[in-house]
Amino acid sequence: MMTTAQSPGFDFAAIESVLDTLLKSDNASEFCRALVHSELSNANVQGCHMYLLDNSSQLLPVAGYGMVYSSEAPEISAWDETPIAISVRTKTFVFDGHGPANQPVIAIPLLRDSVPLGSLCLVLVDTVRDLPMHEKLIPILGKLGTYCLTNMAIATTKGGLREASGEDLTSRQIRILDFMAEGLVNAEIATKLLVSESTVRQETVRIYRALGVPNRTEAAKKGRALGLIKRPPARLVEELRQLTT
Repeated sequence: MMTTAQSPGFDFAAIESVLDTLLKSDNASEFCRALVHSELSNANVQGCHMYLLDNSSQLLPVAGYGMVYSSEAPEISAWDETPIAISVRTKTFVFDGHGPANQPVIAIPLLRDSVPLGSLCLVLVDTVRDLPMHEKLIPILGKLGTYCLTNMAIATTKGGLREASGEDLTSRQIRILDFMAEGLVNAEIATKLLVSESTVRQETVRIYRALGVPNRTEAAKKGRALGLIKRPPARLVEELRQLTT
């Protein structure tokens, strides 16, 4: 039976440090590992897996760590009756405390502008019968999962973003890329680095060439996918903080 049972208290104090750890993950599998071992799981999560919804309505596993849900196949149809598929169809999280072989699971839809992109599956220890985390954590994990899916997992599955590694970028160019991702314009970056605006403009062109991108937005996206930019977008951080208040 799938329910949204009463959940334990919400520990606001631990949230920010845990979010920081998760958001600094270099790839989607590392994100899954960090989530399993984070304070958010309260030692109740023994597996975390990420699924991408493709154009054939199949949910493809793209990243994961730890125990796999026992009913999972290599591909799951979005029309199946598994918690993972149901979470995508209904756009709401599903807690199944009595899964196959009494293996409980939480499936969280990964949405962008209310459109499902995939699902995040948390495999729980077999003694869990009620939702082991506060429901306020679910949308936070959903946003984090969507960020990882679109900026890390999809990047590596498509392959294109790995054609340019960014290895040729200098330390100054990486700093400029970091500032670009924060939304700073050339003049602001020049002030921070104590160089001329013309120098920043020239370095920006070199960054585009090294990453194989046409503009600042794509440069920031690719920089995150390649692990060059560690800090998450300010907009995402603000949205997550709003969810904790």
